[in-house]
Amino acid sequence: MPPPQPTAATSLTQRLSKIVVSLQFVWFLGHVTTVFQTFMYLFYSRFAKSGASSYSKAYYGTMLSFCIILYKAHGVPQFSRAYLQRILMDENTQYLLLSLIWLTSGPIWVTLIPFCTFSFFHALTYTREQILPNLFPAPGAATPGTFSFARAVSNRIGQFMTTYQTPALYFVAYTEVYIIFPYVVLSILFGRASILTPLLYGHFLRFRHFFSPMTKEAFRDARTRFDGWILGNASVPAFVKSGYTRVRDLIEKYGNVEGEMMRPQQQQGQQPAAQQ
Repeated sequence: MPPPQPTAATSLTQRLSKIVVSLQFVWFLGHVTTVFQTFMYLFYSRFAKSGASSYSKAYYGTMLSFCIILYKAHGVPQFSRAYLQRILMDENTQYLLLSLIWLTSGPIWVTLIPFCTFSFFHALTYTREQILPNLFPAPGAATPGTFSFARAVSNRIGQFMTTYQTPALYFVAYTEVYIIFPYVVLSILFGRASILTPLLYGHFLRFRHFFSPMTKEAFRDARTRFDGWILGNASVPAFVKSGYTRVRDLIEKYGNVEGEMMRPQQQQGQQPAAQQ
């Protein structure tokens, strides 16, 4: 059910204090921090001596938001096997751990793009559903003209999200596969990332492949393109094609999380038959 809309019976101070003291507002501030500090880093701080500060603050905001999401979804952390299994299978945990990796690594600017995109749309959603209704409630608590303006802004935000949110999620998926992973590998050569970073990021992509249909599509697109460039090119030597095929198959086997999860169930189903 949608949250109850503010009424004329409450004052502006009461309406704002109600949302400001909520955990959801802290979540919103985390997203705003990520968006603001990302833009500061990409267009200003990256070229200044203090650039790492904006980079770190962007990830502080990201980690704050994801911690709140996980707290609201799973409650107070518990030292139990069931809790650990539940929280580790949450894709928000994967993004939280990834943001910690990027935070503790040297600044890699492309890694901010997915987090900034997510935060931008989350901040828009909260602005539309909470900020605007509480600043400009229904007629009776505000002037008709002011309410009409707020409703127009809300409608514009809604139209923008309907039009661009899904393409933005595809953009993030393709960025994670096509841009960030190669960039991280190249960063090793320049001393901006350790040799473990691509391995950890590859493990993250493995989970994204399991959870996200958009990431699956990005990997399918990558395979189609590389198959065409290498296997479909007559000028490529046979040993290169053979090596590419082996590497591709190993990557696909590693990324087959669904198959690994189904294997124990299949083995359990086969055991009674073997015993008969």
